[in-house]
Amino acid sequence: MNQSRLLFQQSYMLGHCCRPAVSLWQKRCYATIQQPHRKSLVRRIVNGAAIVTLATTVTVGIGGTILYKTNDRFHHVSNALERCGIAGAVGAKVAFDYQRTLSKEYLDETAYEEAKRACHQRCAERVLVAVQRLGGVYVKLGQHISVMQYLLPNEWCQTMRVLQDRCDPTSPEDVRALFLSDFGLPVEEVFEEFDYKPLGVASLAQVHRARLSKQSIQLLGQSEHWIDEEDRWVAVKLQHPNLDDYCQLDMDTVSVIFEIVKRVFPNFGFDWFAEEMRESIPKELDFVHETQNARRVQANFAEESSKNKTSLVIPRVVWAKRRIMCMEFIDGSRVDDLEYMKKYNIDPKQVSTELTRVFSEMIFLHGFVHCDPHPGNVFIRPAKNPKHSKYNFDLVLLDHGLYRDLSEDLRSNYAHLWTSLIKADEEGIRKYSYRVGGTDIYQLFACMLTGREWDKISHSDLNSVRESDEVGRMSDGALTYLVEVADILGKLPRPVLLLLKTNDLLRHVDEKLNKVADDRITYIIMGSYCSKAVWLDTKKYIMEKIRLVGFSFSLLKQLFSAWWQYESLAYALWLYQFSAKWANRLNWIKNQKSNDIASNNRLTIDI
Repeated sequence: MNQSRLLFQQSYMLGHCCRPAVSLWQKRCYATIQQPHRKSLVRRIVNGAAIVTLATTVTVGIGGTILYKTNDRFHHVSNALERCGIAGAVGAKVAFDYQRTLSKEYLDETAYEEAKRACHQRCAERVLVAVQRLGGVYVKLGQHISVMQYLLPNEWCQTMRVLQDRCDPTSPEDVRALFLSDFGLPVEEVFEEFDYKPLGVASLAQVHRARLSKQSIQLLGQSEHWIDEEDRWVAVKLQHPNLDDYCQLDMDTVSVIFEIVKRVFPNFGFDWFAEEMRESIPKELDFVHETQNARRVQANFAEESSKNKTSLVIPRVVWAKRRIMCMEFIDGSRVDDLEYMKKYNIDPKQVSTELTRVFSEMIFLHGFVHCDPHPGNVFIRPAKNPKHSKYNFDLVLLDHGLYRDLSEDLRSNYAHLWTSLIKADEEGIRKYSYRVGGTDIYQLFACMLTGREWDKISHSDLNSVRESDEVGRMSDGALTYLVEVADILGKLPRPVLLLLKTNDLLRHVDEKLNKVADDRITYIIMGSYCSKAVWLDTKKYIMEKIRLVGFSFSLLKQLFSAWWQYESLAYALWLYQFSAKWANRLNWIKNQKSNDIASNNRLTIDI
């Protein structure tokens, strides 16, 4: 501050002390100039300067426009600067608004909370406008925010929710150019038909329906024998082409903005968000990597599929390039479409059950987890082969770009943690919260993980219906303990962060099905898979221990305890499913009798 003042004083002194001297004669000469003539001279000078300025502006404008239109590098740099400017300006406005709002003095706590909520809403709306304008990575960022309702202020989550289904499509011209550059052939030579109107548009890609030409089938040979030569309909996933130009720049910009916010607000603990995005998005932009994930998860469930123990379907990939993927076309609807289920006589309870079962197996047994199961990425359809399906529907899992591998230790500890949560074992929750998340604030971590209040968790009441009042209190709690929440999130291993997101997305689907589904079954299924994971890990550990040090009764007791926990939950699940099955049959018989009575009554009236 002192240095700035000194520089100002120096410049001031220079301006006054170093002016050229003006003689008395010069003063008199200037004084003899008549005022009208002086005004006209000034006017001519000003007009001349204006003309020069206008000419320069026009020249620069025309030159800039020509460069923008004809020079790709200039065009790229111009757009890059514009994107950085938009993001930086919004970031600065948001930071300034929060600083101004939070530093004010208020009459009471109520006034402070109202001002804070209004600030959340203003800032979220500013960011939404910028995100929709910039697209790509920024939309992905907004989508992540929209599903973190138990970690972030509700105003942010609700405002960003519109991004889940509203993304701008890539034009047909750009689709043709992308296909030619990446595949080496025009669209018309590969496909007999290609619908340029996308079936769906996401932040990073869009999907088109197309029909492979017979020549394409012949080129594939026997490697893709499952393709129906008469049908040949496929889904073609295309990455938005401008992502290659600006993806890295956008991620760097977001990182810088988060870093600046961190400096302004030292308690801001969400800088992990930018780090996670930098790790995840490059993988999501590589469709060859996505193909590998899809085939791996298909192999993980292959045995169950062969024994008709699952309704999970993974669309088969025909071929994949980094930015283009051709795969099996599957006609269905979103997993939260209750009208579609009603139309095809699909039971939402069974859909909820199967979704929970599939993801429990992924997390607790396979340790290879799909981390973006929002409703647009999970489809249902009537079972293609009813005799070979567990239910009368198929559960179709789409978009395999974002997966995480869980280490053996993390998978085992995470299973122990959920077992403790379901049993309301506070000591187990404390122990495994630290092992999984590295935090001693186990009660808050448990609430973040389950989306439930501690009172519900500690009283083994997870399977109760989550009322809107509880959701509101959870959102308020996230604001009250924002610093602690941010601290926990900053310490969590990256896979656990994505597990939190996966939990939130699955919980969102359950809430959509909540009117017709049974909450109890969710935790019974999760508990059975957790206990199975604990049992298998315990058995492996004890067998290794016996091999090294010999047999002991304490080891036998530990083994029996893990086995009994698994068997008791497995039996509870079987009993629940058995009773539900018979309840459905009794309801069907009851409905049939009611229909028969109604028919007889109508017949009597007619007679």
